[in-house]
Amino acid sequence: MRRFKIENIKNGIGFLRGKEARHAIKVLRLSVGDEVIVFDGSGNEYLAKIEALSTSGLRLKILEKLEIDRESPLKTRLYLGLTNKLSSFELALQKATELGVNEIVPVICKRSSFGDKIKNWEGKLQRWRYILTNAAKQCGRNVIPEIYEPIFLKDVNPEMELNFVMWEVGGQSLKKYQEYYPKSVSILIGPEGGLEKEEVDSLIEKGFKVTTLGKRILKVETAAIVSLALVQFMWGDIGEDNVAKSLNEGAEK
Repeated sequence: MRRFKIENIKNGIGFLRGKEARHAIKVLRLSVGDEVIVFDGSGNEYLAKIEALSTSGLRLKILEKLEIDRESPLKTRLYLGLTNKLSSFELALQKATELGVNEIVPVICKRSSFGDKIKNWEGKLQRWRYILTNAAKQCGRNVIPEIYEPIFLKDVNPEMELNFVMWEVGGQSLKKYQEYYPKSVSILIGPEGGLEKEEVDSLIEKGFKVTTLGKRILKVETAAIVSLALVQFMWGDIGEDNVAKSLNEGAEK
């Protein structure tokens, strides 16, 4: 069943407008009477029926609230170094959403060549939120991750229970921390070209743990994907038996 992000629901009625509505009408050819799934980005999902179509959008009648929770028990924040190729950065945003990230903080590092030249980030933030919304819609999440205006590396602080900086030069394996049981983790990935030693030293002083992802040098987007997958496997919801069980229960219904 088709799935859409909806803005507001009031008295059992919701509306699809803008790009979502145009996609539903012109591409998917949905019509009055068709049923769809909608979510609000804050954790709620509903079964809805199209009541009316117009040039301004779709009117939806909410049929049922669906009690579905696809969020990981592990809270994750990704500090992501701004790359010179925004396509790489945006791919990381998409995949991080699929892997259950809760918050994304773009970081301006010494090797982020353009980051300190931009004074108004609103245009970029709008595009990034659109990418996060589409990724959440595709992967079945009902919560859209928060993305914040970029900050400088000096302003990054370790606010989670475990805080890792992934560094290609070396560090300890995540295996060292498998006996821990954190409820929240932050991961910092540097930009293209990596972090400079002085930057890593400053993060260590703040309490970040220097961690390696192996002998091979990974691209920024690959490092973000691998890091999030590993922490979700160790402390989150990847690979747990209850995930498979819930899917089976849903199939039986």
